Amino acid sequence: MKGIQREMLFEKQRYGRNKETQINHSYINSGRYRRKFDLISDNKKLNKLLHFLAKRMLNHRAGTLYEDMYWIDPDTAKIVAGECNSKLEEQIEYSDKTIEIVDTMPGLLTIHTHPNSFPPSAVDFNSNYEHNYILGIICCHNGRIFVYNANEEIDINLYTAYVQKFKLEGLEEYDAQWAALNVIKENVDISFKEVGTDE
Repeated sequence: MKGIQREMLFEKQRYGRNKETQINHSYINSGRYRRKFDLISDNKKLNKLLHFLAKRMLNHRAGTLYEDMYWIDPDTAKIVAGECNSKLEEQIEYSDKTIEIVDTMPGLLTIHTHPNSFPPSAVDFNSNYEHNYILGIICCHNGRIFVYNANEEIDINLYTAYVQKFKLEGLEEYDAQWAALNVIKENVDISFKEVGTDE
């Protein structure tokens, strides 16, 4: 019995081991957080679904570096695919079923988590472009929400070089990534913003 209790305790500690990726439950359950989703579209049903999924994913992945993702038909506001069992940190694994859906349904909307609470990555933009998604939404563990879209591919090496340049100039990782995206969007057809701010 003690061995089982000890193992259960270990599993609980291991699951919530990353303090930097914990979520603020009071904020995630607040009206202030919910109202951010009202700014994403004019479709109340869609916004309600996005809010529900954001809370589900954040609660599921709190305290870990794993990500969840859903694909939604924006016309019907219905989930068409979901990946919530990834064992790879900070990335999403597409199952064969999800790949088939994505390949046959252009114009989907995606929503996924960023446990590190960083802006959309170059990989996020390139996936958005490659799969012809209409919009990507990122729900960060710190409560930030980003929307993004790409009509062109980003050179990942160039993006990485810009991030490194800004970090060498003294910016923290988040600010360096944000600055790199702002430089890249001058020459590449991408768009992004944080929901609930003027940026």
